Amino acid sequence: MSFLKKIAIGSSILGAKISGRRAPVILNWAVTGKCNLRCKHCYGSYGRVQNEELSFEAARKLVDAAVKAGTRRMTLEGGEPLVRPDICELMEYIRSKGVEMSLCTNGLLLEKYAGRLKDKIDLVVLSLDGNEKRHDELRGQGSFKAVMKAADIAVKNGLRVLFFTCLIDENINDLELVLRVASEKKGASAFNIVVSKLSGEKDRTALQKAPAEKLRAAMALIIELKKKGLPVFYSEQNFRQALCWPDFDKERLYARDIAALSKEARSTLIPCQAGRHFCYVESGGGVYPCYQMVGLLKAGNVRTDGFEKAFKDLGQSEYCKACYNITLSELNLQCGLSFESVLKVAGNYLGK
Repeated sequence: MSFLKKIAIGSSILGAKISGRRAPVILNWAVTGKCNLRCKHCYGSYGRVQNEELSFEAARKLVDAAVKAGTRRMTLEGGEPLVRPDICELMEYIRSKGVEMSLCTNGLLLEKYAGRLKDKIDLVVLSLDGNEKRHDELRGQGSFKAVMKAADIAVKNGLRVLFFTCLIDENINDLELVLRVASEKKGASAFNIVVSKLSGEKDRTALQKAPAEKLRAAMALIIELKKKGLPVFYSEQNFRQALCWPDFDKERLYARDIAALSKEARSTLIPCQAGRHFCYVESGGGVYPCYQMVGLLKAGNVRTDGFEKAFKDLGQSEYCKACYNITLSELNLQCGLSFESVLKVAGNYLGK
């Protein structure tokens, strides 16, 4: 079934490209703004800034409209999705639509729900931010042991596991440790550079990114480890873009920024597909090209506009053309039908 879903995703993107139409084939959805942790490096203000999450009925309508518009993969995130009381019922409904589904979680509640989730989701994404000391400093005492236990529970229940590591100055030397853990748990590892914050927020100071030279060294090491066969989830082209990124003080590049770059620098950039073949729905129902655009542009809302119109209106918005965000850039590669991304990421690691 997973293989057939991946075929559906690829064919939907290809069909949209051939016809020249925009279609939200991949949808990332913050199903709640609530969270049971207060992580120091989180780009959201969960627990302080709250949007009222969609009711179950409104959520069902969103799913129906998204599938009708062409959605073939959903990633449920938050906040912490598992604090939403009706999360299992919601995932059951999404599952009934034949959509590939991933769940991003800190793992604290996975034991409670694992039995009900095992036939519903295709991938569990667990947060892992380095060794036990560093992980607990960022996420709270005991959270490292909790995520290790959650990984074991996931594997025992036949769930595929992806560890997600947010790279900051304090944990950038833990790359090989994280990959070792992923190998031991029969999973893979995804790495991203810390996001400063959602742009609409005014009350949060982000943790410092690692200096540019350390980030470039980390990208080079990840490429080397991937070539050695370690379970690095994202594509080499993605890490090469980050390795060659012109200025890490700019998370995003706009058309004017790209025009000022050399031809060689422009050649390393991955074109943005956000708002064209994937999008982001925040917990209150706002529809954005991606989560980095929250607060930067006027968004339609599924409550008042409906999903179809809110997504369609993104075509009238001007936003960035490339970013060093490794997670979003992988989506850009997949939606651009990059051979490496489609074959190695969607197939080799998690499509077996």
